[in-house]
Amino acid sequence: MSLEAITEIREVEERMERAKAEARAQAQKMVADAERDGKALLQQGRDAAAKAEAEALRKAEEAAAGRREAILAGAAKDCQALKDAAFVRMDQAAQAILERVVES
Repeated sequence: MSLEAITEIREVEERMERAKAEARAQAQKMVADAERDGKALLQQGRDAAAKAEAEALRKAEEAAAGRREAILAGAAKDCQALKDAAFVRMDQAAQAILERVVES
């Protein structure tokens, strides 16, 4: 083989090695970029899920507070009705007791 052919083969081999090294570096960069982007997307998903959870919890608490107020208002109304009924019966009870005391 001539010296020129050997030199040309070496140059081609060196270019091939450089191309392989560049390809490896590019592949590693692509993997690193994909991992970084994936982690960023995962974090965005987590953040969105946390925000949605907080919003759902806030709405549930508001609904529970509204329901609580409605229950308390109903209970207050029922209590007042019972008090009114008891007051009416108190006069009747006092009258009945007086009649028994007078009869005895």
